Amino acid sequence: MNYLENQRKKACQLVNEIFDCEAGGIYRGKERDFVLLNPLENLYSGIRHEAIEYFNDNKIVWWPGCNVPTGHLLSSQIACVNHLCFLRNNKEAALKVLQGLNPEFMEACADFEDGYVGFEVTSNESYLNEVKPGKKQTRGANCTSVDAMMSGKLTSGKKIQVLIEWKYTESYPKSCKADGSSGETRQNRYNALINDHDSPVKAKVPIQNFYYEPIYQLMRQTLLAWQMVKHKEQELNADDWLHIDVIPEDNIQLRNKVGAPDLVIDNLHESWTSLLKKPEKYRMFTPEDLLKPLAGNKELESQINYLRTRYW
Repeated sequence: MNYLENQRKKACQLVNEIFDCEAGGIYRGKERDFVLLNPLENLYSGIRHEAIEYFNDNKIVWWPGCNVPTGHLLSSQIACVNHLCFLRNNKEAALKVLQGLNPEFMEACADFEDGYVGFEVTSNESYLNEVKPGKKQTRGANCTSVDAMMSGKLTSGKKIQVLIEWKYTESYPKSCKADGSSGETRQNRYNALINDHDSPVKAKVPIQNFYYEPIYQLMRQTLLAWQMVKHKEQELNADDWLHIDVIPEDNIQLRNKVGAPDLVIDNLHESWTSLLKKPEKYRMFTPEDLLKPLAGNKELESQINYLRTRYW
């Protein structure tokens, strides 16, 4: 039984234990025992109202392209919100999480709609040429959005933006997104940025290798981070960035997924950092390790117990 099957089985077993509704919701045209009939129950009760209000107020699209959260129990977007939304208004906890990434963080910044965490974050301008000039990007759809983002200041005074990509049961087929007419469009968007003299990535392999998942997504987010710092006055005014990939420890299929044919390392972290000019800017965490600095916090005990029971 693979990780996806294990998590689906676990989720179904938890329906009667931690949710106030039954499963059997519709997904891809069929009733599923891993989809809640009341999708709002998919969000932890302690952050439910805040999360829904935040997405609505900021016109953020819920996966898969809806204006309400999904009832799918294995949604990585829901997992991300459940893990991080409680940090939005908790400066002390947000700082502790940042310090778990780098002990030099001395301050968490409320850069995201007056909160310390933002979801489905996009740049203010389309530096990756993903929408037509003058058209506004839609957070969570049809452009490079970051699952979550934080920012903070180091003791040196430098401000760092932290991009957080959240994975759960994802796996990817081996297909090249550079193929066909849509692939040509993608290459027209990204190739010049990849090959730019100041690009954060090293094109040490044929450029088509950047168009295989999950490398493709990491490439786009890295280019976005670079461009947001390059145009910092129009963005978060950050001096640098850190890119975090959150992947459960047991999702070996994803952690060892490379896809790109000319990258021979069967390890996502090693293969991607081999393509970065500054590999220290990319790090991989498990969900529990990311929140480990909050262990023992009595005020967050219910939240952490929920996450531990449901996900960890």
